[in-house]
Amino acid sequence: MGNKAAYTAEYLNDGHLSIPKEIVSMFTLESGGRVRVTIEESIFNKAGFLNLFGIWKQKNIEEVNVFKGIYEERNQFGRGEIKL
Repeated sequence: MGNKAAYTAEYLNDGHLSIPKEIVSMFTLESGGRVRVTIEESIFNKAGFLNLFGIWKQKNIEEVNVFKGIYEERNQFGRGEIKL
């Protein structure tokens, strides 16, 4: 399957995805080259999360953001995904 890298891309107004210079260099990408892209939604669904954990319904946005930060850090450092 080849080398892999994960990063957050920006969806540009012209319909293209941005690729950071470090990634372009790492894979020696050239204009017209082909890459495989996997799309993952990065929007945190508070309502869906709260429905999973009834006790959390009383939590405010700051408390939910603490969990969100922990969740994102675990995934970023490969500590196992937490499925929501």
